[in-house]
Amino acid sequence: MGALAGLMLATAACGSSGSSAGTQPAAGSSASAPAAVASAQAVVDQLLKPPTSLGVTDRLTKAPTGGTFVYLSCELALCQILNKNMSEAASAAGLGFKSIPIKSADPATLIAGMQQALTLSPPPVGVSFAGLPEAVWGSQVAAFAAAGVPLIPVGAGETSKSPAVPAGSLNGPADITAQAKAIASYFVANSAGRGKALVLNVPDIGAFKQFTGDFSSQVASACPGCSVKQVDITLAQTASNGVVPAVVSALQRDPSIDYVVTVEGEWTAGLVPAAKAAGRSGIHIVGINPTSVDQQAILAGTETAFVNIPLKITSWKAVDVALRYAQKMPIADGDGATPYQLLTKATITEPEDSVDAPSDYVAQFRKLWGLG
Repeated sequence: MGALAGLMLATAACGSSGSSAGTQPAAGSSASAPAAVASAQAVVDQLLKPPTSLGVTDRLTKAPTGGTFVYLSCELALCQILNKNMSEAASAAGLGFKSIPIKSADPATLIAGMQQALTLSPPPVGVSFAGLPEAVWGSQVAAFAAAGVPLIPVGAGETSKSPAVPAGSLNGPADITAQAKAIASYFVANSAGRGKALVLNVPDIGAFKQFTGDFSSQVASACPGCSVKQVDITLAQTASNGVVPAVVSALQRDPSIDYVVTVEGEWTAGLVPAAKAAGRSGIHIVGINPTSVDQQAILAGTETAFVNIPLKITSWKAVDVALRYAQKMPIADGDGATPYQLLTKATITEPEDSVDAPSDYVAQFRKLWGLG
């Protein structure tokens, strides 16, 4: 599974796929193409540098004192990455770890898992899960507040911060906006301010829907010579290898499109040969949430650029939130900004499903936790 597909799955598929009207620059835009490209390139130049900060800097008031951390783990490979690394983070902090299986396509299993977690004695120090939006699990917040157990959603889109949801969502809306700006900047710079993009829109996944909107509006305001169209994708299509055929159909309808912007690298696997078989070549694939296969494709020159989501760091952040909650410390939205980097042929060293920088994140978290 790619870097975030499972993180943001919503409750049900709806509607059929289709492309919406292109997003165009505002009328009367005074920005010139050279100025737009120069501005975008400046952003790209910064994004090519590996981050050095975890986004959280305050040390715990004291070393962790035990307890059990719970992760409600779906069947997707993405969830397994989070599960493995939350277990390692919990172990480093001296916590026990319990994984409760759920099914990403069956929200009732999430609710059952949340309720099961609250039956543990003593209560867990934190409960994390990935992807399903607050509309699905919000009814459980009061029970967690009463039990004094923090909920730590990951990639759940817009999430109300409250005493029981102290960080809102990790990899939340502010991170999505930053990632959209990163890919929009790359698109503008790489296309010399003349790109025609087709961006995947998954309306049932709030975070992906936000990315599509943020990317489109960023391009519209920054690049007078660019244009963006959207192709709507249902959850049923994501689960049945239906994304590539929908994208190829959209490319055939508009031969001017030269960039495909994906919100999940895995969903567009095989797009290049499928498009070529349909008479479309020279398509640049960019986006967020790359798999190791996407990174290999970048190195091979068949895909172009992605922004990573550091799943290992996110896993450690989830445990960090629980530790801060236990010590009644302030907790920033998302436990601070997510560190990310633009992955291109110039920045990829060894492809892997989670590219995490800063690379010394374990040592940094241990220092924050007073563990040396």
